[in-house]
Order: sequence, then structure tokens, then C-alpha cells
Amino acid sequence: MQPLEGIVALDLARRYPGAYTAMFLGDFGADVIKVDPPGASFPHPNIDTRTESFAAFYAPDRNKRSLVLNLRCDEGREVFLKLVRKADVLIEGFRPGVMGRMGVGYDRLKGVNPRLIYCALTGYGQDGPYAHLPGHDMNYSAIGGTLSMIGPRGGTPCFASNYLADMAGAGLHGVIGILLALAAREKTGQGQLIDIAYLDGVVSLLAMEASFYFATGKVPKRGETFTTGDAPWAQNLKCRDGEYIAIGCAEPNFWENLCRAVGREDLVPFHNPPQEKKGWVIAELQKVFLTRTRDEWWDYLKGKDTCVGPVYYFNETFADPQVKHRKMLLEFDHPAAGKVKHTGIPVKLSETPGSVRSLGTKTGAHSDEILKWLGYKVKEVKSLRSAGVVG
Repeated sequence: MQPLEGIVALDLARRYPGAYTAMFLGDFGADVIKVDPPGASFPHPNIDTRTESFAAFYAPDRNKRSLVLNLRCDEGREVFLKLVRKADVLIEGFRPGVMGRMGVGYDRLKGVNPRLIYCALTGYGQDGPYAHLPGHDMNYSAIGGTLSMIGPRGGTPCFASNYLADMAGAGLHGVIGILLALAAREKTGQGQLIDIAYLDGVVSLLAMEASFYFATGKVPKRGETFTTGDAPWAQNLKCRDGEYIAIGCAEPNFWENLCRAVGREDLVPFHNPPQEKKGWVIAELQKVFLTRTRDEWWDYLKGKDTCVGPVYYFNETFADPQVKHRKMLLEFDHPAAGKVKHTGIPVKLSETPGSVRSLGTKTGAHSDEILKWLGYKVKEVKSLRSAGVVG
């Protein structure tokens, strides 16, 4: 038994943050139906999820059935409304108003199914002066303040790929919102609209750093805070082979253990030294770490009760014994793609664990099956397909 068995979720997200939200629901048992328009593919110049092989590798589409449906025609909307009547959750990632202009916005759908939980993921939310602006992760991270904290002191800010606004700010907050709404529906019997903004999620992730700013009035800047390079105990240090090891000895005992382990007991008093001493302490530590390779330091220090970690590339991360032990690398055999690897399921439930029951598949692979599930006869399915309503 899985916690979301019996829940039907419609994934209209089109892009990976919302698809990632839906993936979590599928991993824990929900029947997720991915609804794409005719001709849809992954928005990347060199990747097309319509090919069976790549689709199997694309983790956000695992544990999903796929339906191609044209929502811009009356027949397509009729099919969609039948889906909505059976659904518990809908996830969409359009700009505000787009679903309404297609005739399937929340105001209409809640009349069709009052128990529907409708999760809208947008860059800036459903209202406000930026609501209709386009954007991407780096834009939301910039306005949300996180981009100002990433990069060298006085240097150019560095993008953090798509992890902050896209995957955490929107994707994970979408999961949280849906689970909260499902819990609320148990009490009220009613669904509701979940308004998730990528920007809101980024700002929420600042909860700790912003607390210090609100309390002191001091604006934090990259390279000038404890966790962005100002503290000797939080550094990325270059090793003999040109690779890096990260130290994060916030507690004095871990700092002391580090200093003793590397033969620099004289640095123990300088856990949080005055500003004029910080550069010297960091430089002295850097000299030490240049005497061994990254992996030599990692092998040596991980037995010294101190907080360190090698800065890995992806190939090294997925070969790491702890990552493998925690099943954060999953492997499957696929008839067309061969050996397929996915990231694992991070939430470990002791009694009702998540699972990967099916890999991503070609777009529209389950269209006929889903239509029959909705009650359409074989002749009706053929008619809809020939008319271009489904694919």
C-alpha cells in the first residue's frame, strides 16, 4: 500500500518543475496522467521525449500515463472535463489566465468537480504587478535575493542551475501545497486553488538568512557572510590535484578536530577570528590542503569527526557509496533504452515507501487506454484520433 493510492492527478505542467511535483505524487502511488498538446516535446534543442529511449531516462515523467489532447477544440475540452470529474489533483504551469482562455480555468473546473485540488505554478503568482511577466529560474532567484549571495566577494553573481526557484521554489512547494490541500479536503470535503509562485518559494528559502537581516538591518552580500566565504570554518579549499574539498565546521569542536587532524593546532583559537585575521587563517588552511589530493584528504578526514566533503562532479556523486546505499541512484532494464538510471526517492517512509513502477514513455502512449477508462467506445476513440483531438 502507498499513501496516495486512489488519488488521480492530471499533469499539465509542460515543464520540469511542475512535472517534478507530479513525479512525487506518482512515486507515492497516485495515478498521474500527463496531458500534452499535439506535437509536444521536452523544451530543449537537442532532446525530444517523444523518442522512447530518452523518455525512459527522464525521471520527472516516471510513474505516469500519457495522453495527447487538444484543449483548443470543443471535443478536446469535453474529453478533458470527463478527466477532471475523475481527478483529485490538477497541476498546471501556464501564465495566469491561459487555462481560463482555453475554457478550462479553475472557476469552471471547480463547478465540474468541487473536490478538485488545482495547483497553479507560475513565476510570480496569480496576482500582483509582475503576475504576467515571463521568467526563468535565474530571474526569480535574482529578484528573490538568492542570486546576490552566490559567487565570489565583489565578483559576478553565479547561477545555481535550476535548483533554487524551479525545483525547490516551485516543484517542492507544489508538493507541499497539494499534500496540505488533500489533508484539508479530508476535513472539509472541498478542493481548492493552490497558488504557487517560483518567486515566493525563493523568498521562503531565505527564512534563516532573512531573519538575521531583519534583526540587524545589515544587508548580506556574497563573500561577506559565514556561509559564503567570510568564515574560516566554511570554505572550499583547493587540493593538490586542482579539485576542491568543502569544510563546514560551524561548531567549535568540529573546527578543533579539523585543525588538529591537519597538524595546525595553532589555528584552533581562530574559529571566528577578528576580520583582520580571517584572510590569514584561510590562507594557512589553503596551504595545508594543497599538500594532498582531494580524495586523499577525504579518505583521511572522514574518520576524524569533523565536517568536510569532497566537491564531486555528477559521475562521482552517483558512484558514492552513501548515495548508492540510500538508493538515490536507481537502475532499471528497459527493452529499448537498455540500462536506465534515475535519481532515487528522497523521502523514506518506513511503512508505505515510494516506488518507481514505470518509466517515462512516449508522449501519447496511453491515449487509447485513458479514453476507454473514461467510457469512450472503440469507434469513438478512432473518431477522436482521426479528428486530431487526441494523439
